[in-house]
Amino acid sequence: MAVPIRLRPRTVTRRVALSHAATPWTAPGRCSRCRPRRGGYAAGEVHAEIGLALGARREGDLDEAEVRLRRLLAWHRARDFDPGPALLLAELGFVAERHGDARTALELHREGLDVARSGGDPRARALALEGLAGAYALAGEPARAARLLGTAARLRESTGAPMPPAERGDVDRITARIRAALDEEAFATEFATDALDGDGELDAETGKTH
Repeated sequence: MAVPIRLRPRTVTRRVALSHAATPWTAPGRCSRCRPRRGGYAAGEVHAEIGLALGARREGDLDEAEVRLRRLLAWHRARDFDPGPALLLAELGFVAERHGDARTALELHREGLDVARSGGDPRARALALEGLAGAYALAGEPARAARLLGTAARLRESTGAPMPPAERGDVDRITARIRAALDEEAFATEFATDALDGDGELDAETGKTH
């Protein structure tokens, strides 16, 4: 019989629906039944492993989070399992950003945006745009970051489900960095400017690379 998962509240996020049964925490960041088996994950364990990866990142254990996320990404890619990679790439991008690696964060979030676009979920696209905003803010391009952040917010609002306050940790951190670099008028102007063109691609200004 399925055992309900019991994760610490601060490590749970709605970005991952832990819809399958999993084992309660046995120690911070450890769950013996959630470790991948030789041939991959057993049914349902992948959802618990994602929860543990997200929990590790939110607790600041970036190395633990990266190991779990890269293992999960390899598992999804080996099975051509579409729903997972967009989230995993976004999470890896946030890990890179927190490590101060803007180049890697940009690469991961750009790839995540491509995957999210092919999946058609506006919330996944919004997450990738938020990640790109953080990477560009870290790279010293706050105006571009503000455009991406504003576009992500409008995408979320278009779904009728804007981001709940409890899940705004990354967005609030990125917003604070951008506001520290722009005055109020500049931030408001850039935030209101769409970063996507009519086809849903990054526009020429926002999407250009250096």
